[in-house]
Amino acid sequence: MTKKYRIAIDARFFATAGPGRYTKAIVEHLAKVDTTNEYIVFFKKEIFDHYKFTNPNFKKVLANYPWYSWTEQTIFLFKILSYMPDLLYVPHFNIPVLYPGKLVTAIPDLIMSDYTTTASTTIWKPYFLFKKFIYRLVIIWALLRSYKNIVPSNATKDDFLKKYPAIPADKHVLAYEGIDPDLLDSDLNPKDVLKKYNIEKPFLLCVGSAYEHKNLSTLVEAFDILVNKYKYKGSLVLIGKKDMFAERLQSLIKEKGLEDKVILPVFKSFVLDDEVVAFRKAAELYVFPSLKEGFSLTPLEAQYHKLPCAISNIECHKEIYGDSVKYFDPTNIDDIALRINELLIDKDLQKELVTKGLDNLKNFDWLNTAKITKNIFMLALGEK
Repeated sequence: MTKKYRIAIDARFFATAGPGRYTKAIVEHLAKVDTTNEYIVFFKKEIFDHYKFTNPNFKKVLANYPWYSWTEQTIFLFKILSYMPDLLYVPHFNIPVLYPGKLVTAIPDLIMSDYTTTASTTIWKPYFLFKKFIYRLVIIWALLRSYKNIVPSNATKDDFLKKYPAIPADKHVLAYEGIDPDLLDSDLNPKDVLKKYNIEKPFLLCVGSAYEHKNLSTLVEAFDILVNKYKYKGSLVLIGKKDMFAERLQSLIKEKGLEDKVILPVFKSFVLDDEVVAFRKAAELYVFPSLKEGFSLTPLEAQYHKLPCAISNIECHKEIYGDSVKYFDPTNIDDIALRINELLIDKDLQKELVTKGLDNLKNFDWLNTAKITKNIFMLALGEK
């Protein structure tokens, strides 16, 4: 009989954007697939106060320590050690570097390595460069220390092999992601949501932050062509968070004279997940111009809501979406505008992509991700 182990999970990112979506989904689905082992799950205060597990083997512990901080590397480390886990699972790269025990990581991408520049921060530039240097060291150490590193796509695995060729290829294990069940539906009426944000149909939708690699400024430039050359009458709705990147994007929109055509709802109100679902139900097309992704979930969520998608032709997208989407060159504003317009006017292609999109969804399931992850835990712990 398999021994019962104690597994600790650093879930401080739980339910936040980016790595938090992954953390939330994998923790919740591990709780569904593993009823044998004991789990110690470390949460920050905002989640700890209201989240409850239905699996009695999962125990939550308060760990209100900032990400990428010295307290993460010191006080949090001692807290983890006090529970004497048989294995620590960190679904990110920010491991406690002095942790002496067995370790499994899930590093979703190397975007910070490629696209985080001094233009993308407000902190003192020398300190920023120092932090980026430390980031690279921690990534290398995390890969060296981990029994396995779980990746969400072969494109991400290839990225690791290119940047860190000394790390053996079998260190990286593929486990595709899926759609968060909490993002599948909403009781909100799309008409009410559109009215709240003063948005009229038709519109193109893009969901994601305005970070450098998301390439939204290029999308705005392409949309300008779509409006002026191809005479598109609708608008472009960009849903993300309110930060300095969104403010820069807003400035570009004003410079282009597109204030009435390109809409950032976050400047009116924080957009809730239920409202994002309502936007997906009401949109004409989904567009996503990202230059780099580890898995790229938002087009998958769009496909669930029967939205034809026009997305960038990066390797990750071609791997995950195959022929279920329309591709464009994300570095070429004319090509973006042309391909979106081709999809807008071809109703038969839209129907074909909706059908293929729904079929594509069958390839991705968080339960399978959790099963692969649990299997890695057992192998790390010496179980066959």
